[in-house]
Formats: sequence, C-alpha cells, structure tokens
Amino acid sequence: MAVLADNLRSIGRGLAESLKDYPLEAVLGITYFIIFAIGGKPDILVWFFPHYVLLYTLHKFSRKGNAMKILYVLAWFLWIPLILWKPELRGWDIGIAYLLALILLIIGERPLGNEEYGRNILDIAIKVALGFLIGGLLMGIVTAIIASVGFLFDLELSDNWFTHPNAFIATMVIPLLCCWSVSRPQTDTRDNKFIQIAIDYILSPALVIYAVILYAYIARILFRWELPNGGVAYLVLTFTAIAMLCHLFRLQLSSRHFDWFYKAFPVIAIPPLILLWAGVIRRITEYGITETRFYLLLLAVLATVFVAMLPKERTRNFQLMTIIFAITAFLFTFIPGIRARDFETYSQKNRPVEQVEGPEDGLTEAVKERIWSVKDIQGPIDLGEYSQLVPASEYHYYEDSSKSVFYKDESRAEILLECDIIGRLHDNVEDPADKLVYRNDRYMAVFSRIDDKGSAGGPAFTTSYVMLLRKP
Repeated sequence: MAVLADNLRSIGRGLAESLKDYPLEAVLGITYFIIFAIGGKPDILVWFFPHYVLLYTLHKFSRKGNAMKILYVLAWFLWIPLILWKPELRGWDIGIAYLLALILLIIGERPLGNEEYGRNILDIAIKVALGFLIGGLLMGIVTAIIASVGFLFDLELSDNWFTHPNAFIATMVIPLLCCWSVSRPQTDTRDNKFIQIAIDYILSPALVIYAVILYAYIARILFRWELPNGGVAYLVLTFTAIAMLCHLFRLQLSSRHFDWFYKAFPVIAIPPLILLWAGVIRRITEYGITETRFYLLLLAVLATVFVAMLPKERTRNFQLMTIIFAITAFLFTFIPGIRARDFETYSQKNRPVEQVEGPEDGLTEAVKERIWSVKDIQGPIDLGEYSQLVPASEYHYYEDSSKSVFYKDESRAEILLECDIIGRLHDNVEDPADKLVYRNDRYMAVFSRIDDKGSAGGPAFTTSYVMLLRKP
C-alpha cells in the first residue's frame, strides 16, 4: 500500500508540474471539453489530438526564438476556424492528421543518428502508452463508480453522466499525464529483452519466411506468365514497412541474429518491389486513379526511395525518411489542387460506366439509360471509401416494384447489395427524393431520378440512373 500511495503521489505531483509547465496546453484541453460538453459539438473532439500535439511540439521549439513563440500562441486559436468553417470529416484527412501528429511526437528537436533516433521513438512510445494506460484505468474507475451509483439507487442516468467525465479525462488528464511522462528522463532501451524477443525471435524470422513466400509467388506468376493480383501491393508494402522498422530498432541490440538479412535487404527487396509496382499499375489501369489508389501509388514511390537509401551509410537516415514521409503525406492530403482526392476527380470525371442490361426473367425492365460518368450525379455525395467504379460486366442488376438488387451472377447465389427503394422513400430519409444512396461494408449504390408513383395499387418507382461502386 505504501508503494501504491507513493506512486499516486508521484502522479499527482506530475500533473501539478504539467499544469505549471504546459499552461496553454491545459487551457486547450479545457476549451475542447467546454465546446464538447456545453457547445454540443462532439465532432470537434476528432481534431483534439492533432491540435494538442501541434501545440506541444511548438512549445518545445518556442525556446529557440520569438518567431516560434508567436506560432506557439497562434496555434492555440486553431479551434476557432475548426468550429466556424466546419471542415469535412473525411476518413483519409483525419487518418493522415493523426499520423502526422504521431510523427511530430517522435521526430526529435535536432538531427539524430539512427540508433539515437530509434531510442527516441521507443522512449516516446513507452511514455505516451503509460499516460494513456493510467488515463484509461481512471476512465474505467469513474465509469464503474457512476454505473454503480445508478444501479444501487435506481437512478436513470443519461449518457452525459458517462460521456462528460470521460471527455474531461480525455482532454485534460491524459494529455497532461503524457506531458509529465515524456518530460521524465529517457528510458534506456538498449538490449531490452522485450525488443530482443520481438525483433530477433518473432519479426525477423517472420520476415525471412514472408520473403520466401513472396519469391515463391513471383516464381508462380512468371511460370504462368500472368499479372499479379492487385491486392498483393498491400502485402509487399506491409513487408517493406516492417522490415524498415526492424532495421531501425535492431540497432538497440548489441547481439543480433539476422544481420545478414538486413544487410542484404536492399537487394532482397528488389523483386517484391517490382511485384508491388506491377500490382499498383494493374489496379490503376483497370479503373483509373481513386483516392485510395493514389495513396497506394505514393507509398510505392516512397517505399522504393527509402529502400534505395539503405545501402549507403550517408543516405541511410531514418529520421530524414520520416520527415520526407510526413511532408509528402501533408502535401498530398491538405494542399488543394494536389490532394489525393483531386487526382481522383481528374481521373474519374470522364471515365465511362458501362450500360446495365435488364433481366430476362419477366421482372420489370431495369435501367434503360446510361450513366456516362461520375459527374452525372449532381450534388454532393459522400463516396467515402466506396470510390472504385464497378463495370456492369461484374454484376447483374434486377429491379422489381419496390426494390433493386445487385447480384454477383445470374444464378442470384450471392447478393452484393439489396436496396429497399420504396421503404426508403417512405421513411423520410435525408437523401432527396431524386437521389438515394445505399451502402454496406463493401458496395455502394447511388440512384438518381427516383420517381415515387404512389397509387391505389401501391407505390412504384422508376430509375433513370444507377451507379455501383465498391471499396478497392
């Protein structure tokens, strides 16, 4: 109990020190909590983590000059345009913003050698994980206490009793815990047993086996003289990324068992990279560039460049690779005109979609008119990740008096997407009457020019346009 009490006092002192050392960050946490709890804007919390990390990073650099101090103060006010302009919450934008925030945390304040850079990443990861672990435990305790009080005294507690305390912990307590943890002396990760086991006995052998599998697959497609599966690009990227990370973190170990693999990796990676490019080119030439495919292309370029930097010690700089990755991700996600979604628009706006043929089994005749391109759908439609157009040759479309169904084959053995048009029209959905959108975890159908013909014999509809999309 004495040890536990000492640890709790240490954490309490750490929070007090963080309040003193990071006052602007603390005020930012309170601001986001107030906006969430009182302002009724829960979406704003999505941007809290990237905003907080940006402010924390500028705080670290603010001692280097007055210009950085001014930027540090100005960065605090970013929550204002986030509320006024209400930026669109898109999956890729948020994901890249969080990734850039993580890079800001680990990048360091000065040029670092590879061994020191790897040590810095591991140190930050351990300390931030500690802050989130303590905060998560606190959330669990608070939730359990509130739930117990409600149960024991027969209280009907609204969701706010649970969400508001946890939001306060997420915006105030956890960030300050992380600031306190990160400011402590650096953790010694050299010859760490966990890292030794993870890299030398799990990841490195797995990489060797995976390389053998990739080489066997390459031999197979060469023997059959066929194009690789487009999805193999993701497998090669995963293989390359894990190999690069192991290459960096293994420098923390004095005894290493797979030096031969990592020394030869720039050569070993050449055939998989060729496979990667074949997969990327195949995916792009099939249906053009989508947002997902543009990022895939970008990752293929970066993976090739980074592997090419490995052989020479002068260019084997993992900190520089991280900076290049961060700048590239920022430019092609947030700069208008060169964003990934802009390239998708350039590629897809004039791509024709094949005409959908009607069934021959007595059902109502299907779509008669042709959708020429994405631009035929007027008005904003959130395509999300459903950005790959499906040619009519890959599915069969049937329409009856109340719903439309997309099947994988004529036998109707597998339903891709079922659309209850009339039910949707009568449920006063948000979609306008001339545009209905249906989604599932794989496919999306966009119907335009829906005409609800209610009559004594029951409702009916006609469809002039329909488009089927799927996730890449």
